[in-house]
This record gives sequence, C-alpha cells and structure tokens, in this order.
Amino acid sequence: MTEAVIISWPHDIDDPYATEIVGLSTDNMPIKGIRTENELWAANEWIIPTTFVVTVTGLFFKSFFEEAGKDAYQTLKKHLKEYLAKRRQIKTQLIASDQSPNKLSKNYDQSFSISLKARLHTGALVNVLFSNKVKDEDIPEMLEGMFQSLELMYQNCHKYAPEENINDEKRPNEVYLVVDIKTKRWEILSPKEMSDRYRNT
Repeated sequence: MTEAVIISWPHDIDDPYATEIVGLSTDNMPIKGIRTENELWAANEWIIPTTFVVTVTGLFFKSFFEEAGKDAYQTLKKHLKEYLAKRRQIKTQLIASDQSPNKLSKNYDQSFSISLKARLHTGALVNVLFSNKVKDEDIPEMLEGMFQSLELMYQNCHKYAPEENINDEKRPNEVYLVVDIKTKRWEILSPKEMSDRYRNT
C-alpha cells in the first residue's frame, strides 16, 4: 500500500470534505479517494464496512516519528479528526433480512456511518469503531486519545518487528479499538471479544 491515507465513500454521495483532504496529497504524504458500490452483507455489524471509511497506513504514522514529516502529520491529523467528527454526526442503520430478523445485535452501539482502519504493520490491522453514546463535547478528546493509542501501537509494532514496507499480500492479525464510555479510554478487543460483547444473549 503506497498511500498514507485512503478515504472511501459511496459513489452516489458527494463528499466535499473527503475531496478536500484528498487535495492535501503530496509525494511524501500521498492520499487517495475511493468511490465504493453498495453491497449486501451477511456478517456481524462490526465486520460490515461503514458508509465512510478512513484508512491510515504505516506511512502516515512513520511521518510522526520523523522530524521532516511532523508538521504534515499534525496538519493531516487535524483534518482527519474534523472529518471523523462530521461523519459521525450522520446516522445510518442496518436492516436485517426477513429471513434473519434477529441477526442484528440488540446492544451494538457503534456508528454505522464512519470507522477507521489502521494498517500499522504487515502483521497488524486495527479496526477503530466510534460509539454513538459518546457525547458531542467529548469527541475532540476521544479522537485525540485514539490517535495517541495508534501512535503507541505503531511504535511498539516497529520496535519489536521493524520493517521498511508493509506486505499487502500477507493477511494481518485484526483487532478492534473501541472506547470505554465510563473511563473514556480506548480498549483493544480481539474478534472473539467483540463477538462476546455484542452477541444477543
């Protein structure tokens, strides 16, 4: 993956905010926009792509740790936080098929509108979900905490398993990053822990 950031949104929706961010692309911080088609999915809610998806790669986080790239990183991070906050305000819901009316989780509280994927390393992909229960006034703190968590995870990945480039052909281990509403801290959950938390009981 040669881009630092990829933003995807439906082909039938105009997204001037995404287009503005794509316009910030440079040789050192390439940014790409992708228009997606609507699809039917038979999967748990946290696996189905949200309407808008921001993907950040190791190239994005690498600039944070390099003196020459710090200013570009901070500028782009500011725009991404604004974008994530705006797109979280859009309310989207999933509709279960007539054959599986009880398939959707009754206590799933994450946004169907926006999510973020962070490909930190060949072996690590973090799926960041944004709770609908977070109050609007807490969003800036929540997003800053998210980026701090991802920066630390990126640093640890490359401390213990350094690599120059991500191998896109190798399937990474996936985890989920969700915020705890009470503590306002981000939690790392495995796919099984996600299933246990949100399955219908």
